[in-house]
Amino acid sequence: MADAPSDENGSFDERLKRARKKLDPRAEEFSTKSTDEDTSTYASFGVAIRVGTELVAGLAVGVALGYALDRWLGYRVLFLLLFALLGFGAGMMNVWRVLNGPGMVPEPKDDGRSQRGSRIDD
Repeated sequence: MADAPSDENGSFDERLKRARKKLDPRAEEFSTKSTDEDTSTYASFGVAIRVGTELVAGLAVGVALGYALDRWLGYRVLFLLLFALLGFGAGMMNVWRVLNGPGMVPEPKDDGRSQRGSRIDD
């Protein structure tokens, strides 16, 4: 039967840290919670900035092309409206590609498990 841990060995968290450090001394460098939280916050912020940029860029290119064609051909707002709608549609398609790209959709791991750890065919 195992003996109950005494107070001289320290708390459970301290003993766990010592055991993890003994198993892998480099693991402590990469396993800080604040670093993980900061990384996920920056990653989310980066995706949000990219989505906004994709929408604005598509719309800006469409408006610029429509305005240029209107000025060149002498129409008032025909091409401006048409290309603004096309630019907005292109921006939405780009956002769709960003959000459903290979980095955003969870894929199975090499051992046939998903990110949650359950078997795919279960």
